[in-house]
Amino acid sequence: MKKAFLLIALAFSFMIAAVGCGSNSPLTIWVGSESVDFYTNKMVEYVENYNATHEKEFPYEVDVKAVDTGTAASTFLDDPDAGADIFTVAHDNLGKLIAGSSSIAPITNTALLAQIEADNPQTFLNVIKGTVDGNEYTFGVPYIAQSLILYYNKAYITPEQVQTWEGIWEAARASGKQALSLTGTDGFNNSFLLLATEYDNHYTSLELYKDGIQENCFATGDDTIAKLKWGQRFFTDEFGAKAPTESGWEVELADEISLSVIGGAWHFSAASAALGEDLGIAPLPTFTLTEDDAYGQAVAGTVYKSGTFADTKMFVIKKNSDKADYLQDILLFLSSKEVQEESFIAAQNLPAYKNASTEFEAFQEDTLAAKLATAQVEMFEWGIPQPFGYNSKFNTYYYSKGAPDLILDILENKDGEFSTDQAIYDQMLIVESLWKTGLRPE
Repeated sequence: MKKAFLLIALAFSFMIAAVGCGSNSPLTIWVGSESVDFYTNKMVEYVENYNATHEKEFPYEVDVKAVDTGTAASTFLDDPDAGADIFTVAHDNLGKLIAGSSSIAPITNTALLAQIEADNPQTFLNVIKGTVDGNEYTFGVPYIAQSLILYYNKAYITPEQVQTWEGIWEAARASGKQALSLTGTDGFNNSFLLLATEYDNHYTSLELYKDGIQENCFATGDDTIAKLKWGQRFFTDEFGAKAPTESGWEVELADEISLSVIGGAWHFSAASAALGEDLGIAPLPTFTLTEDDAYGQAVAGTVYKSGTFADTKMFVIKKNSDKADYLQDILLFLSSKEVQEESFIAAQNLPAYKNASTEFEAFQEDTLAAKLATAQVEMFEWGIPQPFGYNSKFNTYYYSKGAPDLILDILENKDGEFSTDQAIYDQMLIVESLWKTGLRPE
């Protein structure tokens, strides 16, 4: 209570001081709704430190707002002048933010650039840069990582069973329930089969805009067809997987209709509310091809590990902000590894910091939050960053031109039209074309 009162008092005094400076407009920062309270408090701390260090008051009021990170880039582009000075986007939005002459400013602060380089894995460093007028710049400041993991009902599924989809399927059949509810049928939340790789060697023939090239998409390899055949058996079995329904996955977990759900950290609170003490958290399971699934070189007995997009959320800054002189120093503070660990403790935000799993004490504790973090970190070995930030078209072609629905049609064997290998193959040729051109083949 005393700590809460102190924070309120600090925030109040901070606002009074800022208003007293006669600032015309606040310095605005957009973060996800789950993070507003934390970053509001951190900016109170930042301003207090600034005032003490500079022996003068920080010249702006700071306004931290909740803006959905999935739509922040589009919201900003609709009206850049009204957009935040600092805002959060997933890295795959970078392409549309720097299209043309760019709506965001590059990072130029040498201390911040050095911190970005030192603290982040190479996979993140590869996707926070973009080219404008022939020159490459760093535009994003990673501070949150994310990957998909499994939430499951441990009252029905044993620690051994949760390691494989077959084990979960067996538990569902034994209890008369369904193995899995999807949170969404889009190409992100329903990507665990498409992105699956061979367990022994991480092999996949799948290509998604490889090397940032639009034509480098391939979805008709033997392994892809075989994985979808396995998935079709899983989705068409009464005890297998199910697409979202009107009742919603939260209700299906709580009412024990389904035993598991694939989700991200942003689903943690809802999954915890649905299952309570029965909530289990694990990396996504493996699955094994049978004779019914084999196709070409993808033979029966091959084990695959479910895949995920392993992404970073990053801060970016408005181009031509009238507060530009202050923004990059703020980001140096907000993206530091110390603040990332505090963010994990306070809001369960998975750090982007590459050594978090070994250096952060909070990861070593026997808590659900620590299990959530370690499961996500483990999935990074089986994931790829969304490769859509290179070009503004890629995100649209992958998500919004109908390809996810075509893949779901295969999995559910819509109207019985995908009972043959050739039908599945032909459908995936259409998917390839949509990824490459946004159009169905002629």
